[in-house]
Amino acid sequence: SHFNSVYHYKQTINFCQRFLALFKKIMRIDKFLKVSSILKRRTLSKEACEKGKVLINGREAKPAHQIKIGDECELQFAGGSVKFRILNIKETVKKDEASSLYEII
Repeated sequence: SHFNSVYHYKQTINFCQRFLALFKKIMRIDKFLKVSSILKRRTLSKEACEKGKVLINGREAKPAHQIKIGDECELQFAGGSVKFRILNIKETVKKDEASSLYEII
């Protein structure tokens, strides 16, 4: 019974966090990079953050950093970098609509 109460507590917390994320329009940067198709896999997004290749509003971002609409991000590659502004945040999006979540600046 203790396991069930802990499990339900964690499920409730998880639901509340997801609800707040949708309501406040926030998302982890590693997830956004994947959902927006800027990077193809979330593991790549996470690795880029851990290696200091992702900047949000000029500061290095860890994978769990919460982004919001209007944030300016920079993704650094070996051959240069790309800067973009967050225009919208969605949990899922069709591939052909992914680029509507950001604008290159």
